[in-house]
Amino acid sequence: MSLRPSVLDLLDRPAACPGCRTHAPRWAWVSIDGLRVLTHDGDVICPVDRTFGALLGVEPVGVAA
Repeated sequence: MSLRPSVLDLLDRPAACPGCRTHAPRWAWVSIDGLRVLTHDGDVICPVDRTFGALLGVEPVGVAA
């Protein structure tokens, strides 16, 4: 499948991203430097994809331990 799916491709797959479950009908698995990465629209990395670190929550900035 190409990065720009046809109408038949879109009808054949779910409209929700399998990672974060948001509406992303053009989600795709792409290869980046040999890593398999889940993307929305082919160029936006899914925030739940753990390949480059998932965004699971907000961390406070400037808190000393």
